[in-house]
Amino acid sequence: MIIGVDVGGTNTDVAIIDEDRNLMTYKYPNEYGITNILKEIDRNIDIKSARLVISTSLPLNIIASRFNEIKTCSLVIPGPGLNYSDYGIILKGAVNHRGDIVENIDKEEVEKVLSENKAQTLAISAKFSIRNPQIEYDVLKISLKYFDRKDIALSNYVGFLNFPLRINTTIVNAKIMREVWELTDAIRKFTENFFYYKGDGGIIPWQVALRNPSELYNSSPAAVAYGAYYLTKEENALVIDIGGTTTDFILIRDGAPEIEERVKIHGKRTHIRCVKSFSIPYGGDSLFDGELKPYRIDKPIAFGGKHITLTDLLNGVGEEVGNFRESRRAVKGIDCERYVDYYIDMIAKKAKEFDADKIIGTGYLARYLIPEIAKRCGKRFIVPKHSESANAVGVAVSRISLTLYARFDTERSIAVYNGEVNKETFEKVSGHPDDEEIINSAINKAKELAANFGANEEDLDDVDILYFSSFPIVRGGIMRGKIADVIVQIKPGLSSNVL
Repeated sequence: MIIGVDVGGTNTDVAIIDEDRNLMTYKYPNEYGITNILKEIDRNIDIKSARLVISTSLPLNIIASRFNEIKTCSLVIPGPGLNYSDYGIILKGAVNHRGDIVENIDKEEVEKVLSENKAQTLAISAKFSIRNPQIEYDVLKISLKYFDRKDIALSNYVGFLNFPLRINTTIVNAKIMREVWELTDAIRKFTENFFYYKGDGGIIPWQVALRNPSELYNSSPAAVAYGAYYLTKEENALVIDIGGTTTDFILIRDGAPEIEERVKIHGKRTHIRCVKSFSIPYGGDSLFDGELKPYRIDKPIAFGGKHITLTDLLNGVGEEVGNFRESRRAVKGIDCERYVDYYIDMIAKKAKEFDADKIIGTGYLARYLIPEIAKRCGKRFIVPKHSESANAVGVAVSRISLTLYARFDTERSIAVYNGEVNKETFEKVSGHPDDEEIINSAINKAKELAANFGANEEDLDDVDILYFSSFPIVRGGIMRGKIADVIVQIKPGLSSNVL
């Protein structure tokens, strides 16, 4: 049994796939709350025995609406070299490129900085901490006197080398950490075994998400893309998802959406990667106040709201969505066709810009609007069954997709996996291994970790190499070993459970 839950900007969608691969979908208003939704599911299904996957818009919502309100203290430990004062408060301490601590932190300095700071959250970033995170842990230990653990982010969990981008990502993590942590606590009341859905379309255990919650950023477009692909098996198409708050465009190529690397957050590059999408701020709940507005303040009158929306205007031109009679009473005297046409024309013009012959329509208004949108932009279309909850379907059908940063120092027989140092002798990568041996060691470790979290063996065959760099260690004219950095990822995609 698989349960996929997507908490969007307006509604929460649920998809349930049983042992016979029968698919059932449900939609709840966000006002109902995740706890009540899980309670309702648990009445009919034992959540503890199912695979539960959650996609949440919390990180996106916080970044979009409260990013600058949440004050974050950024502590930066760069060691000697470049000036990083623009990135935060500089502290003493240094880790060299091989992971050696060459200068310890000044505990009194850390105490002084923290005691004088009035920020709500804390980001701790040390250069080369992904090769030895001890300095960050030392600062963390002191920080717990001044901050709750739910408000502290460490950069070594981000797992990429570029230090400025890692600092920026750690600051993002600090701002969204508490909300994700509290959501996790609420879900853990139902089960200890669940996953979060990532912005790139894979799923990760909640324990991993709490270390690097920015991986959950903008996950709904990925969920919609994989849900649309699963429901239609169309490998090349433009997905148009008509939600309550926005209309999103996601291009599928060879059965997968395109990934955007190093996403900018409030003007700064980060190590966040997510599905590439384009969003227009109009959807079924968009307010009508003499004209169609690019924001939502209430649900449609058709669903018990008090303000006219695009959905109500649609009922005014003859459709029957929700309590359409109430909508028609409210829009009497309004030229509904004009404003519905305005929306359709806007979406069709944008759709023309995408290199795709077919549109897959998703979202609860897709069946009403996509046929005319497709006609105006000259494309074929399909609106599949369960299209109104394609996002939750995508969450349910996706596979575990762990990312592993591995650092090998064969001279010292040391490996670092996602910031955790392992001093061990490498039978396969000791001495002078070739690059293929090193990469295979990282891939095998990633597969081992994913399998430990419950990944199917069939899902572990497809691994992406996101980064690789190696150089020899030469001393006295003799090659002593090799140092290598590898980042690999179990590729996002559909789980073998549903194929």
